[in-house]
Amino acid sequence: MTAPAAIGDPFGALRGLLPASGRQAVRRLLRRAVDAVPPLARARDARALRRRMRTALGYEPDLRRPPTYTERLAHRILHDRDPPLVVTSDKVAVRDYVAARNGQDYLAPLLGAWDRAEAIAWDRLPDRFVLKANNGSGTNLIMRDKAALDRAAATREAARRQEGNHALWTGEWAYGRIRPRLLAEALLEGPGDDAAPVDYKFHLFGGRPRILEVALGRFTDHHRHLLRDAESFRPLPFRWGARAATRDEEAAFVPPPEVHAMARLAVRLGAPFAQVRVDFYLCAGRIRFGELTHYAGNACDAFVPGRYDRVLGDIWAAPERSWSG
Repeated sequence: MTAPAAIGDPFGALRGLLPASGRQAVRRLLRRAVDAVPPLARARDARALRRRMRTALGYEPDLRRPPTYTERLAHRILHDRDPPLVVTSDKVAVRDYVAARNGQDYLAPLLGAWDRAEAIAWDRLPDRFVLKANNGSGTNLIMRDKAALDRAAATREAARRQEGNHALWTGEWAYGRIRPRLLAEALLEGPGDDAAPVDYKFHLFGGRPRILEVALGRFTDHHRHLLRDAESFRPLPFRWGARAATRDEEAAFVPPPEVHAMARLAVRLGAPFAQVRVDFYLCAGRIRFGELTHYAGNACDAFVPGRYDRVLGDIWAAPERSWSG
């Protein structure tokens, strides 16, 4: 005799009776019930995050007394509920934050913002632009030829990205507190046809830029340079996340003089936070703000050699600490 599904899975029979949309509704309802009890929500998110970290990093993370950079980042994901994290993670609200500290000139021109994808004013948008959901990471839709655009399909995709709950699978609290909206900004472009601009990412600890990460070739051969602070520009002796630059690529790369101005702008934006990454682009000689990131890599980017994970964790604990190794 077959055992009832409810013995092993109390919701199995119910899921079998519901269509996909109904199952999703049940999952959302159950998640809201757990979210209403913070200790249960943290326990659930901690289990999921610990599993992702074990897979990505190859060790069991200490999420109670975190010594490394990635463990400290995981601790933030699980426990830091500071309201400014929400404001600066919201791609609409952060524009006011940037303007108040650095002025409007460093922002990409805003072309529109909407509460629903069906309200997007397609006719008012230029031929080339980027459409984003404000409540997640990796939600950009790059439009290079509006005339060739299938507006119905683009509207459906924009709605899907807006409705996607980034916090649901990452546990990153701030994104779950943002009112979902869509925004369109001018498309920032680098040299060459359809080239992405170089991305300058300043990792600040205690308001000090300790690492300059330079990301190149986003749509072609994505790789990065990791440089020590924003003054010496000495290459750092470890890999972290995306492919590291080769020796030839390192030798060919010269940071532009605008990097010093970017560093000053980054300090103004990142000063309130113990640790944050502040991104800028350089487009035809103009500095443009990218984003503030509090959850880089969801605490799952590995360091090679791994000991530098602890070195950066020590710098997080004491930002005045000198580099070692």
